Amino acid sequence: MDIQGSKTSEVTGRVAGKPFSRRRSSSVLRVSVAQYAGKKRWFVPYAAKFFRAHPCQTLIEPFAGSAIVGLSLLHARMIERLVLVEKDKRIACLLNGLVNDPKLADKYEAFNCTRENVKNLLRTEQSAFRYLVQSRCRNRGRFDGGLSKQIDSHWCREQVVSNIRHVYAMRDRISVICGDALEEMRKYAADQTVGCFADPPYTADINSRGHLMYREHILEHKKLFALLAHWRGPWLLTEDNSRMVRHLAACYRFNIRRVRMMTSDNHRKTELVMWRKRRIF
Repeated sequence: MDIQGSKTSEVTGRVAGKPFSRRRSSSVLRVSVAQYAGKKRWFVPYAAKFFRAHPCQTLIEPFAGSAIVGLSLLHARMIERLVLVEKDKRIACLLNGLVNDPKLADKYEAFNCTRENVKNLLRTEQSAFRYLVQSRCRNRGRFDGGLSKQIDSHWCREQVVSNIRHVYAMRDRISVICGDALEEMRKYAADQTVGCFADPPYTADINSRGHLMYREHILEHKKLFALLAHWRGPWLLTEDNSRMVRHLAACYRFNIRRVRMMTSDNHRKTELVMWRKRRIF
């Protein structure tokens, strides 16, 4: 069964040539705050389906990025605790702000999103609010990209403010760690109550775009696969559809499914979803 979705847009994806049903798409609220390249908004219903079938108390997202999957599952009370790990200090700062700054939602709501105001903010501040604005105003969700031509095209004031408040309300159940993904994963690998959703930068192949899209893109994919092979709890892994990834999946006998999607440059490509246990789609 093929799945189509978008890495960066906020439109609904498709399954087997048919749109997601309204009931399936709305069953889990997508708690989306930051725009970020590689964001898995379209994947939330399928992650929810998997972790309903294979429940866990704690979920770790070792490559957090926008953290939309973990935040959505936490809001739906499908997990009790969420651990977000992010190596990029800017993204970690933003995630920390979501759980520690009670005024972040008010700042976003009051901000007049003009090009002049955004440029001034980016020149003068190094804060969670600055990185939130940066994520919403950069072109195609690329954190280091240029500003969008229509500066407020992804501002989505009411939705973002609401989601910031959702995250802040869950702050006691969220841990944010600025550190190395594999190092933090090792702390939980033997605990069968801890699940994992790993969406690493797509850099397994030398030609993968992750090398250009992310500041912290260096990753030993072989070590990631070896770690998941011994993971006691349930897990899902999304990866680039490269020869090396397919070889590693075969070596470790992971279940694997090809996923059709659109890149931030509106190019069709295929990525891979891997898991252990029974089929999820």
